[in-house]
Amino acid sequence: MKKHNYMKKILLIVIAITGIMVWQSCQYDWYDPVDYIPPPPGDTTYFSLEIIPIFNNSCNSGSCHGAGGIPPDLSPANAYADLFARNQIDTVTPENSKLYIKCAPGGSMNKYCQPGDPELILQWIKEGALNN
Repeated sequence: MKKHNYMKKILLIVIAITGIMVWQSCQYDWYDPVDYIPPPPGDTTYFSLEIIPIFNNSCNSGSCHGAGGIPPDLSPANAYADLFARNQIDTVTPENSKLYIKCAPGGSMNKYCQPGDPELILQWIKEGALNN
């Protein structure tokens, strides 16, 4: 009987040590979901990382296309929904998108765009104009 109790104790110690080792081997990379921006894979154009900054630099400052300004509302919180609600995006024929036409060379808003912005907007629309 004494040997049986001894084996039970050994087994419990082994289980406890194994449990501690398994628990200690778990590693988590914690991140704040509000601040987390996934790295862009490959050549994907990201609305949140590349298109919104265009709006922030050129369009939604002051009383132009910000919240409560001239439509469409290009503020970060409303831009995506408002662009589609106001038919500014044509994913079937991206070159016919009003957003692209206005920002492209010769467009009414081109003077507010930086070099490369129209091409980036067009690329994003060609990729399906995702809210990514």
